[in-house]
Amino acid sequence: MFFKKRRDKEADIDDLVKEIHELKQVIQGMQGKHVEYHIHFDQVDIHDPNLEQLTFQLDHLDIDELSGALNMGNNFGVNVKPKTSSRPTLSRTDNGLKFSFKSKEDS
Repeated sequence: MFFKKRRDKEADIDDLVKEIHELKQVIQGMQGKHVEYHIHFDQVDIHDPNLEQLTFQLDHLDIDELSGALNMGNNFGVNVKPKTSSRPTLSRTDNGLKFSFKSKEDS
């Protein structure tokens, strides 16, 4: 009975030594090969960005006339209103049809 346990331990040790030699061969075979990893992100969600510093250098900006708004840089959390169609309204009169366009101040 004592010899059986000893033989089992020796067999286990022999198996471990064989496995170590196989792992050494695999590692030595991989040392000469170049391994490349490619990482691809499908979607990135950034919640509550914190901007430490924002600097605009407007040295070379030359504007003669500006009507409307000038947005420069990143506009986080800005909602843009959809543009309304500028189709005229039609109404009937005694002489025919009347076209009415919205003024620029109304839109």
